Amino acid sequence: MNPKQLACVILLMIIGGMTYTAQIIHNKVATTRAEAQDAEDGAIAAQQERDTAEIQTTVFKTDTEDVRRFLRGWLPAIERVQTQQEAEQTIELSLRERGINLVRSRKTELKASTNNKIIPKSVLTTLTIEEEYAKVLNWLGDIERRLPTARMKVVQITGGSTGRQLKLDVSFETPIFDLAAADAEKAKAKEKDKPKAKKS
Repeated sequence: MNPKQLACVILLMIIGGMTYTAQIIHNKVATTRAEAQDAEDGAIAAQQERDTAEIQTTVFKTDTEDVRRFLRGWLPAIERVQTQQEAEQTIELSLRERGINLVRSRKTELKASTNNKIIPKSVLTTLTIEEEYAKVLNWLGDIERRLPTARMKVVQITGGSTGRQLKLDVSFETPIFDLAAADAEKAKAKEKDKPKAKKS
């Protein structure tokens, strides 16, 4: 092999090596670009999910503002009576402070509900009292003030044993709220909404 042929072979080898190296570099650059594009797409998708979640949160807060304001107003009344004993004590205190001395009959019954986790129990109170007209009506108003969540089931007023007295037969149900269960239900609702936010 003469020097010219040898030089050509060496030149071809150099060109081949440079071409091979260029291909490797090109492939690496292409891979890096693809990875960078995937990362950018992922970042954009994550930002879109975040924006969607923020919009949904804002809409939820707006839609539930009236309900949350209502609950904030009622929370002190709900927390005031959490047991049957507290309901009975509230009624006893009201009777004493309003000067209702003649209680013909009084019965309290604890009712359980398996269908409602937030209101699992309620106290059914049945009373028959006989007192002066003003005292009876004032006491009834006082009960509604002390137990605003109570639901009146029976209110029957008839004449008392004297002309100045009234006989009141009343039955009302006081719900016992389980605030821990309400918080748990709220947490479950949030967990259910998370997958929906990701799909958006």
